[in-house]
Amino acid sequence: MGRMRLALLVVGWLLGSTSVASAERNWEFSFGGFGGWAFHGDTTFQTNLVINPSSGMVEPINGKGTNLRFEDSGAFGAKLTAWHLPRKYNWQPQIGFEIDWTRFTADVPDQVIPAVGTLLISGSPLGSIGPFNRRREFGIDNMTFNLLFRYPIWATPDLPQGRWYPYVGIGGGAQRARLSTVGYEETSYSPCFQGMGGVKFFVIKYLALFGEAKWSQGWHTFKYDTDFYWERYSLSTIQLVGGVALHF
Repeated sequence: MGRMRLALLVVGWLLGSTSVASAERNWEFSFGGFGGWAFHGDTTFQTNLVINPSSGMVEPINGKGTNLRFEDSGAFGAKLTAWHLPRKYNWQPQIGFEIDWTRFTADVPDQVIPAVGTLLISGSPLGSIGPFNRRREFGIDNMTFNLLFRYPIWATPDLPQGRWYPYVGIGGGAQRARLSTVGYEETSYSPCFQGMGGVKFFVIKYLALFGEAKWSQGWHTFKYDTDFYWERYSLSTIQLVGGVALHF
């Protein structure tokens, strides 16, 4: 009897300690995967040399093109998130941190774009740039570190993050762009800025579905292994994605 009583006391103490530790935990972690679509805005394009359509000669310029169109594409990625949990489980806002990786493409088809500036030899107004007689294909990877805020709905001690919650975030990191065109490849790295907002809903305690919209911005220069010609692209993208997350 004495040993059985001692065993029951030990088991009870362990269960109580586990329950207290679970109730008083300070952080919640999740890992998620997602997929969706990337929509690219029309942005600026800069270069230092163009062909003068009047003379057929290559001339340096002082100016830039506008409304450069990128082809929209699919997007996918993964994220690792940590949320700080409050001591009292109520509907107060919570803060979190996240590492977010996203992959998509941004190809430039043949086009003529408006431009402002001057041809420096002839002195003529620039007017336009193009056609882009070689298709440019870009593979894009975003790696960002985000600061998040969420507002738990229906929070309980068992679900301190709420049954569902809306969230917003801002962040920054690096964007990698891999250029591929006829007979040439080059990679550029750029700072990347990101803003986001979304909603997450828990199917069960440790499994959630989410939908998210995020915007990212990067800038890339490609020199084509020459000292006299370069191209600079501004890349602005809105991504609409949905995914699944495991919480622990």
